[in-house]
Amino acid sequence: MHRIVGLDWSSDSLRVVALESGFRGFTVLEARAAPLPPEGAPGEQLKTALAMLELAAGDDVVAVALPAAQVACHLFTLPFTDPRRIEQVLPAEVEGAIPFDLEEVVWDHAVLSQTEDKSLVAVAVAKKALVREHLAALKEAGLEPKVVTFAPMALGALAERKLLRGLPAEGSAESVLILEGGPERAHFSLVVGSSVALLRSLSLGGAAQFAAAALDEEGLRTLLLPLVRNLKLSLRSRSGADAGVPPVRLLLAGSLAALPGAAALLSEELGAPAAPLEFTGEASLPAGSIDAATAALALGLSLRAQQPRGKLNFRKGEFAFTKDLSQVKGQLGWMAAAAGLLLLLAVGLGIAQVSTLGRRAKDYDDALCAATKKVLGNCLTDYKLAVAQMSGTASKAAGIPRTSATDVFAEVLAHLPEASLPLLEDVEITTSSVRLKGVADSYQQVDQIKDGLKTDKCFGEIKPPRTEKLRDSQKFSFTMDFPYACSGETGGS
Repeated sequence: MHRIVGLDWSSDSLRVVALESGFRGFTVLEARAAPLPPEGAPGEQLKTALAMLELAAGDDVVAVALPAAQVACHLFTLPFTDPRRIEQVLPAEVEGAIPFDLEEVVWDHAVLSQTEDKSLVAVAVAKKALVREHLAALKEAGLEPKVVTFAPMALGALAERKLLRGLPAEGSAESVLILEGGPERAHFSLVVGSSVALLRSLSLGGAAQFAAAALDEEGLRTLLLPLVRNLKLSLRSRSGADAGVPPVRLLLAGSLAALPGAAALLSEELGAPAAPLEFTGEASLPAGSIDAATAALALGLSLRAQQPRGKLNFRKGEFAFTKDLSQVKGQLGWMAAAAGLLLLLAVGLGIAQVSTLGRRAKDYDDALCAATKKVLGNCLTDYKLAVAQMSGTASKAAGIPRTSATDVFAEVLAHLPEASLPLLEDVEITTSSVRLKGVADSYQQVDQIKDGLKTDKCFGEIKPPRTEKLRDSQKFSFTMDFPYACSGETGGS
C-alpha cells in the first residue's frame, strides 16, 4: 500500500510525517526532521535533506504547502449554500479582491462552514509564476506532490479530525487558536468546535531575529509583539457577535512552541493560556519521532492528502497532477479481471432488458390495436395516428397550437412577483418552451421570480437559473429555461 507523506519545508529544516491509511483511520509510520544546508539552491538543499532522512518518495502520495509569503487568503460569506452557485459567484468575488488579473494567478476554495442560508468560504490565491518556481524546486529534488495547499488549512485538518487535546466541545461557541511558527513564518487557524472559522499566514521576523529571541526577553518581545498585533487585528476582523472575542486557549506548534518564554508572553498578551499542542491517541507518533508540536504541520499536510476533495489544492489547471502509471501497475491484473467480469454482467443484463422491453412493446401494441379496432373498426399500432383518427384531426392542421406566443408571454408576466419585477433583456417563446434572460437586483429577487413562475401549472420543471454578477455593479444577470405544457398541440400528421 502506498504511503501518504506530508513535507513541512521551511527555510531551515525539513519535517516529514508518513502515514498509512486504514479502513477506520490511519497509522503514523514515521515522523522525522532534518536541517537544511545553509548553502545551495532551494532544490539542492531539499535534495540534501531528503538524503539525510533516507526518504525516496517513489510511489508515495506527497503533500506540501506553499510558503506563507506566496499566498493571499480571503474569506467570503455568501448568502446561499448551493455548491454550484458558490462556484459561479466566486470568480467575480476573487477578481474584485486581488490586484491582479485572474489569468496571472491560480486559486482554489474550501467551504469552512454552513448554516441554513449562509456559507463561509476560504479562498487562497497565489501567482502562477511563484507556484511554477516552487514546483520546479520540488521536481529538482525528485518530488511530484499530489497536493499543494495552504498551510493553515493543513493545521485545520488536525482540529477537524479531532486529533488535538484541548479543543472545544462539539457545538460550543468557544474558540481555540492553533498557532504554528518558525524563523520566517507564522500560520494560524481559529477553530470553533471542530470547524475552522478564521485562517491566516503572517510574517515572523527572520532567522537572525528568531535566534535573538531565544537569548533574552527584549529580543523575544521584539519578535512576538508584531505578531500579537496582527493576531488581534485578525480576530477583530471576524463578523458577528464573536468579533474580537479572544480564544480560550492557544495551541502552539513549530519552532515557536520550543522558543523559551514564548508561551508565557503570548498568554499574557492574548489573555488565554498557551502551551505546545499534543495529539490524541489516534495520532500517536512512533518511538524516536520528533515531538507533536514539531510534527503538527507535516501531519496536517498528510491528512489533507488522505482526504483532498474540496480542501483547497493548487494542483489544478496547468499545474494539475498527472498520476504516474507506476502507482497502479501492481493492480492492473485484478483490475482487468474485474473489468471482464463487469463486461459479462453488463452483456447479460442488456440481453435480459432487451427481451423484457420486446415483450412489453408487444403488450402495448396488442392493447392499442384492441382499443382502435373497437372504436375505429381497424387495428392501429401507431400511437400518434391512432390519436389523430380518434380525435378527428388527422389533417396537417391538427398540429396548430391552441395558444399563441402572445398568450404564453402574458401568462409569464402575470406570474412574475410585483415586488420583484426584473429588467427582461431577451425573451424566446415557442408553443412548448420559454427562455427568459434579464437583470435582477439580487439573488433573492431571482429566487422570488422562480417561485412565482412555479405557481403556474402550465410551466414545467424550472431548473436553477444561471446567474452571473455584473462587473462594477451589485446586480446579477440571469437566464432561466422551462417547458410550456398547455399549448394544446395534438401532433397532427
